[in-house]
Amino acid sequence: MSYSQTDSLTTKDSPKAQIPTKSSFSDSEFDQESNDNDFINYLNSSNFANNNDTITRQLTLEEIGNEVKLERTKSLAITPSEGYLNELRNNEEDPKLIDPSTLDWEGADDPDNPNNWPSWKKWYSTMTVACICLVVTFGSSLFVCGVPELMVELNISQELCLAGLTFYLIGLAFGPILAAPISELFGRKIVYLFSLPMSMLFTMGVGLSNNIQSILVLRFFSGFFSSPAMAVAGGTICDIWEVQMQGVAMGTFCLAPFLGPVLGPVIGGFVAEKKGWKWTLWVNLMAAGLILIPVILLPESYKPILLKKRAKKRGYILKKPDVTLGQFLKIIIGVCLVKPIQMLFVEPIVMVFSIYIAFVFSVLFGFFEAFPIIYRGVYQMSFGVSGLAFLGIGIGLGLGTVYFIYVDRFVYWKKNPDGTRGQFDENGNPVFPEPESRLDLCKVGAIILPPSLFWLGWTARESVHYMVSIAAGLPFGFSMILIFFSNISYFALSYPPLSVASALAANNLLRYSLASVFPLFTVQMYDKLGIDWASSLFGFIALLMLPVPWVFAKWGPNLRKTSRFGYAAMKAFIYDFRTT
Repeated sequence: MSYSQTDSLTTKDSPKAQIPTKSSFSDSEFDQESNDNDFINYLNSSNFANNNDTITRQLTLEEIGNEVKLERTKSLAITPSEGYLNELRNNEEDPKLIDPSTLDWEGADDPDNPNNWPSWKKWYSTMTVACICLVVTFGSSLFVCGVPELMVELNISQELCLAGLTFYLIGLAFGPILAAPISELFGRKIVYLFSLPMSMLFTMGVGLSNNIQSILVLRFFSGFFSSPAMAVAGGTICDIWEVQMQGVAMGTFCLAPFLGPVLGPVIGGFVAEKKGWKWTLWVNLMAAGLILIPVILLPESYKPILLKKRAKKRGYILKKPDVTLGQFLKIIIGVCLVKPIQMLFVEPIVMVFSIYIAFVFSVLFGFFEAFPIIYRGVYQMSFGVSGLAFLGIGIGLGLGTVYFIYVDRFVYWKKNPDGTRGQFDENGNPVFPEPESRLDLCKVGAIILPPSLFWLGWTARESVHYMVSIAAGLPFGFSMILIFFSNISYFALSYPPLSVASALAANNLLRYSLASVFPLFTVQMYDKLGIDWASSLFGFIALLMLPVPWVFAKWGPNLRKTSRFGYAAMKAFIYDFRTT
């Protein structure tokens, strides 16, 4: 639904709402045997979008959990009930009563559309949410720098102290469950305004605690209330950037969650050495406080919330949704927790790539204990200086991001002679690439990762200059970020939007859950196996996973065709509906 310049209200199908029927799907537009590209183009065609909005919404409900009875809505779409016809009549009698789900922008150049914001406003929003993610992940590793002093002060084991990191990461894994319902009901901005101050309060509580029990509980809630902002940040990027620029913006944004843990030891080592373990928490609070004002000034970007606010401002009454709050929460839990866990076990694409990313990410967190063993133990560096060894990984992450942005702009979205970007068919419709084409960057990362781990393990010795082993961090960071970017791009092209959300939630859940465990056994592993063979063990696992992108490049299309959550399943559903 859109607004005219005179504040009159028209539907997408104007002037009256149309009820889609089986005849809305013509054989010339859609065939069950058509390929996925044709099907995706069909879904995005104006004819489908304009004539079949009801079906589109019911597909969404089916996809996110089937909690709202689809058969009722399907029959309602084919044979309108008396209640539905009365509702249409009431809408004609009271044109001020509108369905929020039918609201839309006033054309492509609508100034309220975040896609049309000026560049400075887009980059302000992008960098603000990126800084939030940087601060959140910065707090994870910053705490580890204070573990040696904490062990002495509380007279507890190293493993128990490191559990503070474990509990924080577990909180990061499960926090998105809280983010989804808040963002859907109230928008993106409220998530940032709620979660960041809450996490700051719990971080303050950790710094004021004098026993390990309080520290562990408060660290969990600090991570739990930090993660909603991270979960919603990607949505903000997609809200404000057109698809051709999303790769650049997302590349800049995704660097932050990886760079944060790297910067923690670089800064935290000197802080803990000079001021004590509690100051690692105060530095984290200061960093969060610095971005609090930009967060307060951050504009809302979520389309449904912006359109609802505009409708209310113009005096329209929004119809209450048919879905109850209980049904809504049940659906959200399904999307954010139940369905991700389900996809982890039944979707080979999600399961294997989530394990791959989780392993690489966990190795990074294992280095929080391995690097002190190497640089304080072997090279006798001071506490603060030893943290600088992580700069090698940081540089690698930066180079990997630059390489990804280059490939995205000049290979994936190269400019056409007419100034547009991407590929189009003879009718001017965008042609979506095969998902497997996005695995090329993963292949590069998979090749570089194992040598970087062997490099670290066999050069970290007194007879070899410390810069040689630090330099091993550069290919490690480079490969890690490329594997991650490739993974996200592959998911985004392999599944419909809501299944992508669940796939990414599964990835996030496994990534942080596995990373929370690695620091607990890294010290023992390096003590028992030695620096060379402990690092080599990671290298051998990475070597074992090296064929993954090639395997899915060959068999990925067949796996997607048999997926319960992919485009093939959606295509079959629409075909069944059309022929019913």
